[in-house]
Amino acid sequence: MSNDNKTTSIDFSSKTVECGIDIVKNFVDKLVLPPIEELGLLVRDQISYWRFNNQVKILNKAKILCEDNNISIKAITPKLLCPYLENASLEDDEALQDKWANLLVNMVDSQQNIQNHVFPYILSQLSKDEFELLEASLLDKEARVSSLEEELSNFIENRATMEHNLRSKIEALNKKRKMI
Repeated sequence: MSNDNKTTSIDFSSKTVECGIDIVKNFVDKLVLPPIEELGLLVRDQISYWRFNNQVKILNKAKILCEDNNISIKAITPKLLCPYLENASLEDDEALQDKWANLLVNMVDSQQNIQNHVFPYILSQLSKDEFELLEASLLDKEARVSSLEEELSNFIENRATMEHNLRSKIEALNKKRKMI
């Protein structure tokens, strides 16, 4: 009996493997990419909604502040308003949203001339802790200034008496020195 062993050769050349990988990749891309793209769009929509909600809250706070303080509103340029809205919409802390509202009120107050483009940028860079530190530093400085103003006022009021007392003390010291 003859042994009919035939050797079959399978071509595993890189071209064959690459072609197979491309076929599988295209198939997987068709299955996976559309849901991933939809998920990305869904996340983007959620973020857009969250930012819009923040803008509405801040604008409403600013409106209430203007009404409560009888502030006459002036128009501000889109060059100032757009970066303001862009940066303010990212703020999720309630206390800092109040600061954003205050900034807008100051920018739209017809009695003030605040048209500085740097203020929204600066506020956007601060965390709540940093803002509170700056605010505490300002309050401390204001308290020191107030205390110094009070001291100055007392000095001016009592200057003549203080000078008289100092002269008397100097004379007494001079007399003691002569006695020695």
